Amino acid sequence: MPDLTRFTQVPTPSPELASYHYNLGVRHFSQGNFAQAALSYLQAGTINPEDPDIFFNLALTMKKMGYLEEAKGYYEKVLSLTPDDTDTHYNLGVLLKEMAAPELAISSFAKVIALDPCYLSAHKYLAGLYQQMGRKDQALASYRKVLELSPASESAQHMLEAQEGKTTSTCPLGYARELFDQFSGHFDDAMLTRLACTIPAQLRLVMDEHAGETFFAHGLDMGCGTGLSGVAFKDCVAHFTGIDLSGKMLAKAREKEVYTALDENDILSFLDNTAETFDFFLAADVFIYLADLTPVFGLIRKKARSHASFLFSTEICAADYCLQTTGRYAQAESYINALADNCDFKVYCRHRVNLRKEKNKWIKGNLFLLTA
Repeated sequence: MPDLTRFTQVPTPSPELASYHYNLGVRHFSQGNFAQAALSYLQAGTINPEDPDIFFNLALTMKKMGYLEEAKGYYEKVLSLTPDDTDTHYNLGVLLKEMAAPELAISSFAKVIALDPCYLSAHKYLAGLYQQMGRKDQALASYRKVLELSPASESAQHMLEAQEGKTTSTCPLGYARELFDQFSGHFDDAMLTRLACTIPAQLRLVMDEHAGETFFAHGLDMGCGTGLSGVAFKDCVAHFTGIDLSGKMLAKAREKEVYTALDENDILSFLDNTAETFDFFLAADVFIYLADLTPVFGLIRKKARSHASFLFSTEICAADYCLQTTGRYAQAESYINALADNCDFKVYCRHRVNLRKEKNKWIKGNLFLLTA
């Protein structure tokens, strides 16, 4: 928490003085000086403890600084002053979701909708929370409500189809872009810490075990994200191109300085339009957003140099491919083997591994190394 010891005297109550400190807090916040903003809001709140706007901004500021419990307390303070404020209930719900308190988050979003039945973002959060908790009927109802309010929502349509047990050939590009734009700020921490995902490192072990001291002239990371996969392979690829749908993810990848080129694009469009060829193709945790891999395998084969390596991960299903309730796709080993044979790839090796954790359980998957 910020050091508040310099506030040793309570200022004389004055609405004008409270407004001064409030506006100072707004200026500090806009400049990214969050500690100073918090101090200004605290001073304003001391002078005028009945102004909900002060404590709402103070909650936002505390959240920015990572003081989530304090932020929660200030949102609750706002609600004690204005119990029917929808935006405060909504922001508290978002905060509680981040604090891994899904039931409390659901309660907050339900209060938002009770006050404003057309509050779209609250319905979106409720749908996602119900889906994650396995409450299928409620998830279905929430996704349908999102589509009623926003018929063009690709994300809601995709997740509704997933809950209904339908399988599409690929997820909508808008869904994937929106997902990873939202995820970009905490992607690395979530994958490495909360989900215990080490797919890039495991793929590198497969490469080292089966291909030895291989060095590639031109590699393509198909869905590079923030560059975690690039980091795992940067020392064995001379010219490394990364592609991703999310501009925000690419911005994070650029900071790692592991790629010689980055392109905001989808895999099929990039492969269909590039004149370049590659001797290394990497898809780490990428094919979970594609069901039918026939088009991408065919294009990779066309862009593959002689003796190229193709390294990727998949989640597992019983036959062919399917859309899971998580919104991710899975592919059967027999399906991959048939595709490889049809596209004249040799399946050099296949490993069954733990991909990531979900609800404290390991998601099983396959790692494949194919050669041209």
